[in-house]
Amino acid sequence: ILALQAGSPLVDDSGHAVFKDRRFYEGFDFYVQMFRDQYAPVYSRTQVANRYLQFAQGDFAMLITGPWEIGEFRTRLPAEQQHLWMTAPLPARDGTPFPGVSLAGGSSLVVFRGSKKKDAAWKLVEYLSEPAQQIRFFELMRNLPARKSAWSAPVIRDDKHLRAFRTQLERVTPTPQIPEWEQLATLIAQYGERAIRTRATTEQVAADLEVNANRILAKRRWMLAREKAESR
Repeated sequence: ILALQAGSPLVDDSGHAVFKDRRFYEGFDFYVQMFRDQYAPVYSRTQVANRYLQFAQGDFAMLITGPWEIGEFRTRLPAEQQHLWMTAPLPARDGTPFPGVSLAGGSSLVVFRGSKKKDAAWKLVEYLSEPAQQIRFFELMRNLPARKSAWSAPVIRDDKHLRAFRTQLERVTPTPQIPEWEQLATLIAQYGERAIRTRATTEQVAADLEVNANRILAKRRWMLAREKAESR
């Protein structure tokens, strides 16, 4: 997210990871420095066995997560602490509009290119995208609406913990639309931990990260080159 806030595309149009790029490095270095300056505890993922219990105990004071956690915090935090927590949009970089950019994610409605019933599929997509259906999804599953107009429904509008997500909805961006993205996200987290826990410079770690990310993306670049050659 911090790299996206700095304007990094993460992966360029040619299928190359751009983790040595200044824009990625700025976000990556800021993240690493938060731990080196001891603003955040140096925990590995396995050390956070129960984020709700450890949050309640004061092991950490805040975390970056998504709206799916609201129900968990309401049921898992002690009753006497329910008035002590709140949600907030991401801060913005200096000189940029508030809130800061965050991820646009969640469920997707898709019509396959090879579908033989595209018209019918599109009608279903249109139906599911209507405000009434978006509100009903929220009532049944707590999925936040993608349609801005649906946020005016009292069940959503009047929930104090949801307001930050409505504000955040104005400034979101997607991660690279590639099937390798989950592998890359895991790799970024691994190399972030390496930078935090070793004496290697952030520049060195980002360079190594880019090399290994581009190995994952090698097949994608081959496919793009083949597609380009066939279109000539």
